[in-house]
Amino acid sequence: MQTPAFTADMTISQLGTALSSYVEEKWRIVLENDLEEFQAIFPEYEDATYGIFTERLLAEVWKDVEQAGFSTAAETKKNDFVIASFLHFSNSLEKDTWGPPGYEKRVFWIVVQNNKNEKIGTLLFELPHSHAEFSVPEAPRFLPLSTIEGREIRSEIRRRNSR
Repeated sequence: MQTPAFTADMTISQLGTALSSYVEEKWRIVLENDLEEFQAIFPEYEDATYGIFTERLLAEVWKDVEQAGFSTAAETKKNDFVIASFLHFSNSLEKDTWGPPGYEKRVFWIVVQNNKNEKIGTLLFELPHSHAEFSVPEAPRFLPLSTIEGREIRSEIRRRNSR
């Protein structure tokens, strides 16, 4: 899989599309290559196992995003858990009602700024998973939002995931 070509003039929608394409092609490779390890550590590490999976999936591509001049606008809070240097656990939501039993979804939000420190929008990163066993039942994905306001972001996440 070739990493997408990120450029400093990309919009939040273009970033979201490029990252989603990358994830769609790579997630199964990471999952299949390391599945035995993930299954072995899940009983002890539980949800943190998904952090390891996500780190392996996204750390490399996020470095390319940063080289193009983009970064997360989030400040790391004390005791915050950060995955792949840009997914702040404090900037995420998960609800048991967002899927059937054994299918949960955590949604991270990333307010993205360009090389001029201008906030250009928000990327949502949805990670479907299970709490019963290690399972990523479908591809994680990125979704772009034009808003950068926390309340609006959380409201949009809830709206998209209400059933």
